[in-house]
Parts: sequence; C-alpha cells; structure tokens
Amino acid sequence: MDGILTLLYFDEDVVRCPTYKMAQMGEIKLVLFDVDGVLLDSLVPHLRICQDKSREYQLNLRIPNPSEFRTMVRAGVKISPMKFMFMAVGFPEALAQRADDQYKRVFSRDYAPTLFPGTYETLRSLHHAGRQLGIVTANVKANVTEALGLSYKFFRSDCVYTKSDMEDLSKTEAITAAMARTGLSAAHTVYIGDQPADLESAKAAGVDFVGVTYGWGFTSEDTGIPLLQSVREIAPYVLGFTASAPGAAL
Repeated sequence: MDGILTLLYFDEDVVRCPTYKMAQMGEIKLVLFDVDGVLLDSLVPHLRICQDKSREYQLNLRIPNPSEFRTMVRAGVKISPMKFMFMAVGFPEALAQRADDQYKRVFSRDYAPTLFPGTYETLRSLHHAGRQLGIVTANVKANVTEALGLSYKFFRSDCVYTKSDMEDLSKTEAITAAMARTGLSAAHTVYIGDQPADLESAKAAGVDFVGVTYGWGFTSEDTGIPLLQSVREIAPYVLGFTASAPGAAL
C-alpha cells in the first residue's frame, strides 16, 4: 500500500489505512449499507446458483466468471433483484422467475456467503461511536440476517430495508424512508454500495455516496466518487476522514 500508514483506534480495534485528509469530524450520522459486495462476499455464491439452476433446467448456459460479471455490471446491465441476475446471464424470463422463487428458499442454506474480513469490527466501531446504521438492499431479508449473523445487531431494526420489506419501494425511496425514521437529513447521511445503480439511488435521494472496489461492480479505475478498497477502510472514512482526492482509491 502506497503512502504513510497511520494507526487509527476505534473501539478496541486497530485499523491500518493510508494517510487521510481530515474532514469535519462527526458530519456523517447515518450510514446506510448495501449488503452484497459491501459486507458480504457473495458474488461467487450467486454465480454458483446460476450455474446450478442452468444445469437443473437443462439450459447449459455459460455463466460468466466474476471478472466478466463485474464488467457487465459496470456496463449498466440490470442484475438486481435476483430475477434480473438470472435473466442477465441468459435465463428466459419464466425460468428466471422460477429460479428466483427457489433462490429465496435455498440460497442462505446451500450457498451461504461469508462476511468480508473486518465486517463485525467495523460495524461495532461505528455503532459504539454513535452512528446510526441501516441497510438498503434488494436481497431478501432471510439471506441478509442469516449471513450477517451477530453483526446484524448493530443495525437499527426500523432502518433495515430488504426486498422482503420494500416490495413496492425503490432503493431511493428506502434511503429517504430511513432518513425519516431517524430524523436525520441528507446532509448527514451516506450510502455505501458497490454498483453504479447504488450510486444513482444515492444521487436521487440527495445523499452522499461511497463506493467499494472489492464487490460486484466498481474498480479502482472508476473516478468521481470516493472509493474504498476494503471493509476496514469504512470506519476511518465515516468517522471523520476523507480520501485526499475525490475518486481516488484509498
């Protein structure tokens, strides 16, 4: 990692990160997370269920590898909610709906994703620092809560918006609803995501956005937005630090 390394102490954890330029401490009070690709290392399990359902339905599709899939996402291919991911890799709509119905029942049991390293410590640090934490995701609630495990306790239960909770809400509307629930304004809110669609949702809601480069879409080549390269960089950013140059990977 380039640059001088600084040790930052939050809660009981030591976060190793590059030198950051100081911003106004405490200006971010509400942190809303997309989950897949931000907190959960879930891309490979999602591609694996696509492969398995393709075989089960005798479609024999060539499912893209993670690198190829990220290129699709960056090109603007719609992959969320899950029905659209099945369609994006070649499923006819009727079979994509059938696969999505099965996905909701079996994914958390048979394809359980893991937390990215540092997720529990990061959420604990933010929670103990007094930040309000919420979730805005197109995944179903069972998949989210089971995969997050003990980390789920750090989120406000009334600020968790999943496909199960927001069937008729867009991500933009869910972000707005979370601000209303907490009484916090857009000026004190950030949405953290891994795809261009997440950025557009944040823009439409009028809140700041931070992208991550280790998920489903963004890479370090993207510009114009703050980018983080690991979960462990989230707490230092939120707790009052910003990258030295907008759009530069931290």
